[in-house]
Amino acid sequence: MGVAAVAALIYAHLQISEGRKAEHRANGNELWRETLRLAFDNPKLADPTLALADFNYDEMTIDGSKETFQKYELFVDTILNASEEILQVLPTKEWDSAVRLQLKQHRAYLLSTHFQTSGYLEQYTPRFRAFMHDALKETPKHHA
Repeated sequence: MGVAAVAALIYAHLQISEGRKAEHRANGNELWRETLRLAFDNPKLADPTLALADFNYDEMTIDGSKETFQKYELFVDTILNASEEILQVLPTKEWDSAVRLQLKQHRAYLLSTHFQTSGYLEQYTPRFRAFMHDALKETPKHHA
């Protein structure tokens, strides 16, 4: 009887662990879908490397608009927060690659003096800041 109870306890623990992993995967996927929806709804902000708008990080404007620049900062903040959370709960090489691709699209902004001195980086964990630093060292590939 004791062996059966231990086996049942182990089985229950494994089921709970698998349930948590499935929940983390679902939450990560939902966060990513939200960032994709945000990008779809804001194509000018989604990928500055496509040059769909005139980004001026020194004057903090996009197409001459400070309001649009402020929206862009919130857009990037949303992506960074989602990325950090995803990498915390789903630290796989696939998510690592997906997040790196997103960061590279915003490389110029993330490396700008404005962003680097704004204090925004302080809201992220040292681990995610190190990840960002590493990802932004890589030169982005240009679109064909």
